[in-house]
Amino acid sequence: MFLSKIGSIYYLFFKDESGVRHKVSTGSRKKPVALQFLRDFKREEYEAKKKLETVLFSEFVNQYAAYASSVHTAKTFNTYQTAFREWLRVEGDGCLNIIGIREIEHFLSVKKLEASEWTARKYYIALASAFEKAIQWQFIPVNPFRKVAKPKVREILPVFFTESDFRLFLSANNDKDFAELCITAILTGLRLGELLALRWTDIDFAAKTILIQNSEAFTTKSKRSRVVPMSEELRRLLTDRKGNIRHEAETVFHDVKGKPLKEGTASQRFKRYVRRAGLNDKLHFHSLRHSFASGLVMSGVSLYQVQKLLGHSTSKTTEIYSHLLPQQLHKEVNGLAAKFNLQHGQEN
Repeated sequence: MFLSKIGSIYYLFFKDESGVRHKVSTGSRKKPVALQFLRDFKREEYEAKKKLETVLFSEFVNQYAAYASSVHTAKTFNTYQTAFREWLRVEGDGCLNIIGIREIEHFLSVKKLEASEWTARKYYIALASAFEKAIQWQFIPVNPFRKVAKPKVREILPVFFTESDFRLFLSANNDKDFAELCITAILTGLRLGELLALRWTDIDFAAKTILIQNSEAFTTKSKRSRVVPMSEELRRLLTDRKGNIRHEAETVFHDVKGKPLKEGTASQRFKRYVRRAGLNDKLHFHSLRHSFASGLVMSGVSLYQVQKLLGHSTSKTTEIYSHLLPQQLHKEVNGLAAKFNLQHGQEN
């Protein structure tokens, strides 16, 4: 760094890490004052301030995309991309540091009207998370989303299959391979992505367990592995399936050519069979997971145990099944009388 006088004013000159030359006015005509400015000048603070003034939302999005594609699953990455795209459509481009409460609340209100409160909440979570990274990168000093409340959503109880519903569903399904996929889902509670990524090497038939783990082609939602117990009925089904393999496929479930199934294709096929069976149109593949959890809760399995089986990182997600507990709790409290040998009208 050095000083140079241009006209009557002293200027400080320096090069940044990229070798680009910068000129900063000391605001003084006196050399002693300019020298003090030079001694006090901190290049890092100056560059951070310039970033705050110049980084556009679109520029940040491009940089964040390069980062997010390597740390998030494809599904999560697509959510971020959609949230960014919708923000630019509704609010337009502009410097990150001018985005505030007004812009965020306007965006959320538009998304609630155009889509739903769930969509608004999903975009809020994605954008708020991305802006935390913008702070780390020194693009903004604070996250404006912290000043705006996360959109609240109405609680909607999950839709699940009854025993008779599932029998109807299977009777409308003329695809044995797909039926086995659905049976495995309802007996394990695995997500569709976990099922389609399941490999034969992940199944321990002797221990009757299934290992859900990350691989080069698949990342679990929690990014952690877990072991799911396998019922005797499912062990027999998968044993028979393995013995009848027609392709040298690594995955347990695949298309007729032995190639991996796509989630979209499986979801569409599932909906087709639901409609063919004349069942609730709100049933979707994830309803099999809900059916697994609901069945366990109604059978007396604790929410804590269900949480572990489902692979939920917190108990909050599992609590959507708590409305089913009263049915089981009635059995428990009714059993207290017998436990303590009490009868109505019995003398103490």
